[in-house]
Amino acid sequence: MSSLLAPRCLLLVLLPSLCCAALFGRPHIIFIVADDMGWNDISFHGSDQIPTPNIDALAFNGVILNSQYAQPVCTPSRAALMTGKYPIHTGMQGYPLLGAEPRGLPPGKLLPEYLRELGYTNRAIGKWHLGFYKRELTPTYRGFDSHLGYWTGFVSYYDYILQDKYKDGEFSGFDLRRNLTLARDLVGQYATDVFTDEAVRLISTHRETEPLFLYLAHLAPHAGNRGKLLEAPQEVVNKFDYIADPNRRTYAAMVSKLDDSVGRVTEALQRKGMLGDSIIVFMSDNGASTIGDFPNWGSNYPLRGLKDTLWEGGVRVPGFIWSPLLQQTPRVSNQMMHITDWLPTLYTAAGRFTLQPTCEWFSFATALREREQEASGGIPPLDGLDGVDQWEALVYDLPSPRREVLLNINEKTRTAAVRYQNYKLIIGSTNPAYNEYFGANWAAAAAPPYNASAVTGSPAGVAVAQLYMRTYRSPTLSSRIPSLRWEASLQCTPDSPGSSCDPTVSKGGCVYDVERDPCETNDLAVDHPDLASSLRALLVRHRRTLVPQGNLPTDSFNADPAKWGGAWTTWGSGE
Repeated sequence: MSSLLAPRCLLLVLLPSLCCAALFGRPHIIFIVADDMGWNDISFHGSDQIPTPNIDALAFNGVILNSQYAQPVCTPSRAALMTGKYPIHTGMQGYPLLGAEPRGLPPGKLLPEYLRELGYTNRAIGKWHLGFYKRELTPTYRGFDSHLGYWTGFVSYYDYILQDKYKDGEFSGFDLRRNLTLARDLVGQYATDVFTDEAVRLISTHRETEPLFLYLAHLAPHAGNRGKLLEAPQEVVNKFDYIADPNRRTYAAMVSKLDDSVGRVTEALQRKGMLGDSIIVFMSDNGASTIGDFPNWGSNYPLRGLKDTLWEGGVRVPGFIWSPLLQQTPRVSNQMMHITDWLPTLYTAAGRFTLQPTCEWFSFATALREREQEASGGIPPLDGLDGVDQWEALVYDLPSPRREVLLNINEKTRTAAVRYQNYKLIIGSTNPAYNEYFGANWAAAAAPPYNASAVTGSPAGVAVAQLYMRTYRSPTLSSRIPSLRWEASLQCTPDSPGSSCDPTVSKGGCVYDVERDPCETNDLAVDHPDLASSLRALLVRHRRTLVPQGNLPTDSFNADPAKWGGAWTTWGSGE
């Protein structure tokens, strides 16, 4: 029986409808990261073009995070997640790590190390991208008990090759490992399936009474190498024959396989009896890369910009949290949240002996909160983090404790952005071509109508329904889904009349009310100079704490995979 749901009430026999079973234990934490997934590429946000029924099933039974921010590119986002610190405080705010770059995430305590102290087994699957030139930088030396995946920023989906091009040439090597050992036996198998199979295997062999932290960092839907940017099984691609653009069609298949993965993982948790004890988080690491060096044809529409920009399309990411521990669900949350918040939030969730009610008895919400407050003294406080503990806000639908978020300061590109309450200041631009809106044609394209029954009938939907049947809760019905979906859709249009703005340093930046104007169409800086000045002052205060970014010249001579059996390896460790 599920540990958090084990019966503990003497009234169970006499008053089964009012009695709530409970136990105190640590929840399993399943953290799933999509790579370069666009805001408009997840169907709970209102798009019909790419159905994501499993993701939607969890989102519509949990909390949809509609104001969640990450960093504009991958390495900084993952550094922020693992450290709970803004990248400007670890020197990781610059360009993503290159394969031959002798650098990694600086020493310091990471999320899995905090959880290990609370008795967790920590498993990593998929992308690392936080350094590997020395073995001490790799996942199993940074708090994880195992890792199946790749160390670099991306690989192709079947051959697991990374091709990196530098000033002194192009270098190509294999990058897929079980811990430190090359996993060449997996060549030819689709990456999303490989990583999902490993997640299912780890869940099926885990002792359910011991807490598990499973970090599943998918390759999908990131682009692969030039010449094979987008890859998916052809039979899945064929399901999207209504999408005219062949690249967008393949991208849709990649997202669909990612959605299948979420369903399989949820099913595995239910089979093992762990779902009722679990917290599942899903998010993208940044916006989609619609155009650029490695385009994936994803869509952030109607948000402005894309990956590698500080526009909302680059940093406002799709996501949700699902757990039986959450009260006031389902709901769409517009509470401000940042990727750094997950470390203190999950640490709090893990560290408390959490009372879990198994029936819908409204007065238990108060009892649950009081019991958590009593138990919270059992874990040491966290110091020196930029992340904010959002656990109570998420559980009880309370106001977010976060009032501001630094989106980034890149002192080399002279770009920066900060949000305070509703207002956002953005300064500089990585590329003028990225300041536009992308994907409008896909948003307007013909597609099959949204099928709410497919959501409730998906593997994840069925697993949640089975769990709730045993715990006196009601899953979200298909009739409720349309209203939640409308609420999760952004009610703005990029062609709305407004004041245009050129976010260059010389202009002092642009200011937007991103709560009322998430499409960033109406600049407020000219009409509200005091507001713009206050936001710039806030940015200056953050700038004073900046650690210079640590990007280094590539060491392709020593890192060249040709010298290491054709694989990217820990060349700085001499092996």
